[in-house]
This record gives sequence, structure tokens and C-alpha cells, in this order.
Amino acid sequence: MQIIVFTLGDKYYAVNSDKVEEISKMIDSTFVPNAPHWIEGLINLRGNVVSLVNLCKLLQQEDDQCYNNIVITNGQEEKIGIMVNEVKEVLKVNEENIERVSTESSSGVSGIIQIDDQLVNYIDLDLIM
Repeated sequence: MQIIVFTLGDKYYAVNSDKVEEISKMIDSTFVPNAPHWIEGLINLRGNVVSLVNLCKLLQQEDDQCYNNIVITNGQEEKIGIMVNEVKEVLKVNEENIERVSTESSSGVSGIIQIDDQLVNYIDLDLIM
């Protein structure tokens, strides 16, 4: 399986690259009233309306508000843009190297991957979208 590793603050996260359509530079968003607190707004990506998700808020982590990239994913019903600080790398990993964690209390984090000396939180996009 191929993963995309990115940072949010000082933590590392990864998603399955099969779910990622592209990586974009940060785009100004339009505020959406009454949206969930973790939806930053909507962006126009080459004529497509994409919901912009603040993963820090969704995962209930401190929001450092220094986002440089958007990971555009294919959600079940629509495209979703995930705000990230920096995309670090694209790696191949064996699924058996993902140490699974309980998804009931993890808010979308379904596993932990050891990459060199770094622990990376693996996010199952199907759980959060």
C-alpha cells in the first residue's frame, strides 16, 4: 500500500494514496454558515466545489493555523480537501506494518506506523468522511 505522509503541527499523519486525487497549495476558502466546526469553508478547485476540512479541529488537537497544502481526497459522496502543514513524502508500506488501534476513540486514526524513528498516525479517510 502506498501512503502520503504529512504534518499537522509537530505530529505526523498518513493517508492511503489511493484515496488522494491531488495535493494543492493553500487556497482561500469561503465561509459556510452553520457548518460543523471542523469545516473551514468551501474552495473552488478548477470549477469544482470542495469542502475544506480542518483535521486538527476534527481530531480535537491544538490548531497551529499554519497550513501550506491541501490534500484533495475522493470522499464517498464528494471531494474533500484536508488542510495540512506540509506533505513530507510518499511511501510504500505493508499493511501488516500498521499497528491497528481502536477506531471508537481515535476520531479517524485507525493505526500507527513506525517509519524510521517517527511514529505516524494512519488515518482511515472512510471513518472521517
